[in-house]
Amino acid sequence: MNISRYQTNQQEQWDRFVKESNNGNLFHYRNFLTYHIGRTFIDHSLIFQKKGSIVALFPAAEVANDGKKTLHSHPGASYGGFIFGKLSYNEADEIIELFEDYCRSQGFHKTFFIPTPALYFENYDETMEYALGWRKYNTIENYISSFIDLSGSEEEIFNRMDKRKRRYVRNLKTNPAIRLEWNKNFAEYYPILVKNKAKHGVKPTHSLLELEKLDQLFPGQLNLLMCYHKDKPIGGTLNFTANSRVVIIFYNMMDDEFQALQPASLQIWETMRWAYQSGFRYLDFGVSQLPLAANPLTPSKTLILFKEHFGSRNMIRKAMEKSF
Repeated sequence: MNISRYQTNQQEQWDRFVKESNNGNLFHYRNFLTYHIGRTFIDHSLIFQKKGSIVALFPAAEVANDGKKTLHSHPGASYGGFIFGKLSYNEADEIIELFEDYCRSQGFHKTFFIPTPALYFENYDETMEYALGWRKYNTIENYISSFIDLSGSEEEIFNRMDKRKRRYVRNLKTNPAIRLEWNKNFAEYYPILVKNKAKHGVKPTHSLLELEKLDQLFPGQLNLLMCYHKDKPIGGTLNFTANSRVVIIFYNMMDDEFQALQPASLQIWETMRWAYQSGFRYLDFGVSQLPLAANPLTPSKTLILFKEHFGSRNMIRKAMEKSF
């Protein structure tokens, strides 16, 4: 087995492996790692090959702090870590050994990465997880993240929601002033998104231009559900299709002026229904941390409860680190 740094002429090979891998998803394709406008990264992604065939990838960038280099899970992606197909334990261990030798030879002080959660795996497999633990990779951050299981019938999924949420949905569906529409009106949606994020002292992860660019780079994988009140845009849910199993609610926003109508409930239910009918297994509802807390890992109990009212369960999104 050998390890090498990714070169731009290897994009086709890289993307093919992501598509065919066990845990690859939208965040690992080269176009996603390079779409950013006004943000630059020193890409230092790695390819592991055995007998000329790719067996694993590691999307990453160099990050320097106080003169020390970190091989960092690519800052432009929600998930990173090792991307792989079917691995034996010996192969996983060899990959990590090669990885560590490479990092030392390149002068990296440590590595930090966010592994892809098991929810995204085509076939459940914790071989790499165990191999990392055995080699003393430490989990330094734990985030609570919610997901909705889309198994069963549409009626069963609906009935897993809290009674109050079901009532909101039924009432809104019969309200002639409320209209839902799947469209690409990012320019209508973005001001609502910015206003919502500003309440918490933060900005959206993506600029409007970046969302429009991503939509062009990945046709059909960004889906925007807009909510209108008498033709006035009052909210929307933007979803990212991660892979064949999982779709992500990346932004679910509403105009506070219309909060009493509870349009967010209708938006989420319609997203659940759409994801179910589209054949997805899970709807990733994202992390629920308090953005302005002294400890950024502090859970937002109200947001977690809001998500649980839609029948969501919770998983851990972790970040791992090891010094060399």
